[in-house]
Amino acid sequence: MSAKEDSLNFNEYGELALEGIIASIPSVGAALQTAYFGRKNEKRFKRIESFYNELSKDINKLHAQMATSEQIDSISNELSDFMEATNDIIESQSSLAKQSMLHNAFLNILNSPQSVNWSENRFFMSTVRQIDEIDLKIMSAIKDIPANDWVTPSNVEQFASIDHFFAIGLLERLTNFGYLEKRLGSITMNDTQGTTIDTYYRITNLGKRFLDFMMQPPFSANTQNGDN
Repeated sequence: MSAKEDSLNFNEYGELALEGIIASIPSVGAALQTAYFGRKNEKRFKRIESFYNELSKDINKLHAQMATSEQIDSISNELSDFMEATNDIIESQSSLAKQSMLHNAFLNILNSPQSVNWSENRFFMSTVRQIDEIDLKIMSAIKDIPANDWVTPSNVEQFASIDHFFAIGLLERLTNFGYLEKRLGSITMNDTQGTTIDTYYRITNLGKRFLDFMMQPPFSANTQNGDN
């Protein structure tokens, strides 16, 4: 193991420092340290344990579709980075939507490791931290509309039952990721609302690949029918 791998990162140093500060609080420090950090680490471990238990079950179901040991060995460095990022996300965030995305991505990698675009995969993983169930709902709904159609923030506000400006914020964030594209429409000026610009959105090819990789497990029709 290299010195870099053996050293603590900034967050780990920060957590150790915080744990030391809490432990040093007079009279109650030790109890607070145990209550917070003991429980926190227990939750982290249980989330990771649950994730890999569920992954193991699906791998057993799909063993005939999984890559060979030689294929896995050929991507060991990339797979190690993916697993480290996966564990970090699961440890720090309890979102079931994120766990489902990571689960599907893991299966897709093990199903066809040679077809994985690792640069794109690393980008997908960097955005998973900021994407949740509502984002996936919006992207999936936009993906299902005809290719030449666009949606407005008002459309998203209605089908997702969310605040209008929340819809705008989510759409803009997904656009910044490159998962949606935006075009501007007409400009309206009036005394009550000021100047407004109509905006329209649709999913990009990158957004479609994100959904396919993170949301579509490699289940064959035969496998699905066999489990029903």
